Amino acid sequence: MTAPGQPARPRSPRIVPLLLLLANAVLLGAVLGVFGANPLAGWFETPREPQRLQQQVRGERMRVQAPASAPAAGAAPRSALPSATLAAACVEIGGFSAQAARRATEDLAAAALRVEAFARQEQVRWWVHLPAQPTREHAERKLAELRRRNVTEYSLVTAGTPEAPTYTVSLGLFRERERAEQYLDTLRGYGVRTAMLTEAARPLTRQWLRVRDADHAARARLEAMRQRYGAEDVLACS
Repeated sequence: MTAPGQPARPRSPRIVPLLLLLANAVLLGAVLGVFGANPLAGWFETPREPQRLQQQVRGERMRVQAPASAPAAGAAPRSALPSATLAAACVEIGGFSAQAARRATEDLAAAALRVEAFARQEQVRWWVHLPAQPTREHAERKLAELRRRNVTEYSLVTAGTPEAPTYTVSLGLFRERERAEQYLDTLRGYGVRTAMLTEAARPLTRQWLRVRDADHAARARLEAMRQRYGAEDVLACS
């Protein structure tokens, strides 16, 4: 106690150590998690990233996905390849006579295409031809007329008896009537008006050509040759 009449002594020196001790106790409690994982987040700072994701609407959809695997260096997508490369294929064209097969082979070789020739036994049924002629001289005049009209695929068929032979200019043999009629229309386009179609079933060995790596342009050439030379089919290689 202070004597009467003497001034009171200041108490601050005793309070300061107590405040420091209390502050240390609070900090120790915060480090140990007594007040939660982030006690000051709601007072002095914005929410951290994990909390922000948890507060998003339907936040379960927000996931980081691994990037798709990149294509190998130098590899191009299939859709980016040239269309001619995608269309390249092995194609067979056939139903030729021996003479027509030789001409077609020369034409394809001139276009720098690889050509393989082979024979195939077929059952033909439809015959495109000119009317039979009573003499060979009449038939020869018909052949000359065909050449003037740029029709070069034909053969001369002799029938009848030795005493009364007939001579028929054959223009093509076909398995299917539709193909025969198409070729008949082609001949009429050349001005051959007297060509006719007859059913004449028989086996026949005919020539075929195989073209590998045929792109779109090569197949268009083959289709034009089919019509020009009287071939019957343009097919994928068997």
